[in-house]
Amino acid sequence: MSGIVGYIGHKEAKPNILDALERLEYRGYDSAGLGVISEGKLKVFRTLGRTSVLHEKLAHLPLTGNIGIGHTRWATHGMPAVRNAHPLKAGGTAVVHNGILQNAVDLRVEIKAYGGKLMSETDSEVIPHLVNRYWKGDLLSSVLEALKKMEGSVTCCVISERDPESLVAVRKGNPLVVGLGDGEQFVASDAPAIAPYTNRMVFLKDGEVALLSHEGAQFFDFAGKPVTQDPQIISWNPVQAEKRGYRHFLLKEIVESPRAVRETISQFLPMSTEKVSVEYFNFPHKDIGNIKRIIFFGSGSSYYAAMLGQLFCESLAGISSSRIFSSEFRYGARQVEKDALYVAISQSGESLDTIESSRFLLSNGGRLMVVTNNPSSTLGMMAHYPVVTQAGPEVSVASSKTFSATIAALIIVAFHLGKENGCLDPEAQQKFVDQLERVSEKMEMMITYDSLMRRLADRFTKHRSFFFVGRSYMYPLSLYSALMMKEVANMHGEGLLAGEIKHGSISLVEKGTPIMFFGNQAFLKNKLTDDLDELKARGATVIATGFKTDSAIGRHCDEFISVPDIDDRLSPLLAIVPAQLFIYYLGLYNRKDIDRPRNIAKSVTV
Repeated sequence: MSGIVGYIGHKEAKPNILDALERLEYRGYDSAGLGVISEGKLKVFRTLGRTSVLHEKLAHLPLTGNIGIGHTRWATHGMPAVRNAHPLKAGGTAVVHNGILQNAVDLRVEIKAYGGKLMSETDSEVIPHLVNRYWKGDLLSSVLEALKKMEGSVTCCVISERDPESLVAVRKGNPLVVGLGDGEQFVASDAPAIAPYTNRMVFLKDGEVALLSHEGAQFFDFAGKPVTQDPQIISWNPVQAEKRGYRHFLLKEIVESPRAVRETISQFLPMSTEKVSVEYFNFPHKDIGNIKRIIFFGSGSSYYAAMLGQLFCESLAGISSSRIFSSEFRYGARQVEKDALYVAISQSGESLDTIESSRFLLSNGGRLMVVTNNPSSTLGMMAHYPVVTQAGPEVSVASSKTFSATIAALIIVAFHLGKENGCLDPEAQQKFVDQLERVSEKMEMMITYDSLMRRLADRFTKHRSFFFVGRSYMYPLSLYSALMMKEVANMHGEGLLAGEIKHGSISLVEKGTPIMFFGNQAFLKNKLTDDLDELKARGATVIATGFKTDSAIGRHCDEFISVPDIDDRLSPLLAIVPAQLFIYYLGLYNRKDIDRPRNIAKSVTV
């Protein structure tokens, strides 16, 4: 889950690499480092902590050179320490690596046997040793030879004093993108890192290598055979990834959620006409065919979106559905069902467990739909049926607008399937479309609860644990909120299914126990008030969401958050906004590193 950067061109490498590393910091921030070939010599600088520390270290250090590599690390092999920070070097060769070498232990033994000195605890350090040991006269040939000895994920960038006009970038496992400039070339783990410098990108496929020089970029497979690549012109505007006056990216991205949902829906349902008609609904994948079952899978917040996807498809399309964690799917003994549709959910498109589960499916004849915010990602390119959300770049580690946009996309998928199989009659279709048209506007109304959420967060700052409770469509929101509470506020959060509280969890409820209760489900109105009564009878302090017209919920809680009336299936998009704002302010008042929570990174690629 580290971030890697490379540069070669006519400018100084140092400022370009440091700037790009800042935009990759969401991938890891235990340590940072930079390596530059300056006057024919390799110079490496590494620090503990975030890239700002590296900036300070290099601020007054003259460091010339127009070829270099950089790294921001999330520790896997070896504790966070300068000796384990990248770039890692052997002699005049240096590497920045993202991934895990599965045979690193054996390679370390081999290197020590021929007298090589290993200075770190990492698996990555073997790479420059192998490049030197199998040197073939130039950097590209030597890296290709070294790759034959390595097993596992070997996405990396390599530079060497022995070939000081070349930079070699390898993709094996984790993502890597090459940016093509005018007399300068870039490489990074993610496109936004280098988007300010060029919009011409080549997204390397697994098993490809790029040789970058001042003249341009050449591409090869691992056998050294040239590969033809057509650059893509990326449309993301780097300004989208700036704070624009907000204190944290997370707050900005919560506020952007209504736009993300609106633009995701409008891909399939144009909203330019005075009245949006179901006749204008256009889903691109009309060849899905007959489906008897849908299986959703994902990790983290994407799994909680998968739970909602299951409910949407059963309700709107009448199709039996299930869900499973990608990490369980990947390692379990699974039978691929030929008449099922498998839906992988990954906001980044690079979640390793979800990728490996998808590879297993495809190798066994499964049909794969992918819901992602990154169409050029590994998963985006694997899918038979890609469904792309329009959230734009999300910088904060905690998912907010991408989670909402993913929910919107899953609603669209379920609506399409229900429309095609006749589960929804024309009148029901138009009624639902009318609701879809207004959902982003109603989400914007929920943003106005900012001041109330700020006040409530201040009131609950001293608490160290929080329960989130819901039924049906609100239960996945409870689980998502509990996860976000851990990430952003570093507080214990637990999501509970309201109907199951009496089977044990209620023993933890006592006077003053803080609970956020998601009550905006019209078809469960009576059950929800019963649930609230049970919690209040034990002395809980309850913040509850409920529909504006439902006064009963408001009478059974301590703080009531009024949600505009909407179809129950769309209500998660409204209720999640105040929960996100509440958790954000809890993190703020507890002085947490909100955009960069400890011990976690944005994309889990190892």
